[in-house]
Order: sequence, then C-alpha cells, then structure tokens
Amino acid sequence: MSISREKAWKLLNEYVDSKSLQKHSLAVEVVMLAYARKYGEDEEKWGICGLLHDFDFEKFPDKHPN
Repeated sequence: MSISREKAWKLLNEYVDSKSLQKHSLAVEVVMLAYARKYGEDEEKWGICGLLHDFDFEKFPDKHPN
C-alpha cells in the first residue's frame, strides 16, 4: 500500500495539534528527502516516512522512546 504526500499531510494534521511538532515533522521530511537523494532511494517514500514518523506521538507518547 502506498500513501500520497497529500494524504500523509492530511493524516499529520488530523493527528497532530502541536504546530511545533508539525514543523518538526516537516523538517524531518526535508532531511529524509536529502538522504533518499544521496543514497538513490525513493524520495517520495522516504519523505513521507519522515513526515509521519511522529504523527501518533500526541496520542501515544508512552510508546515513543525518550
């Protein structure tokens, strides 16, 4: 299953209320895009992974490492 960047952005906004966490997720997306380029990987897939890596943090903070 794949997810579009647009759908990923909608999910992030649905689950994440914190503007700072949204900005963090966008920053991680940018870094993941750069790494995907560097290593010849799928930029869209890596970017979406970066964008969504913390999307459940506010709902399940106990499940994330400190």
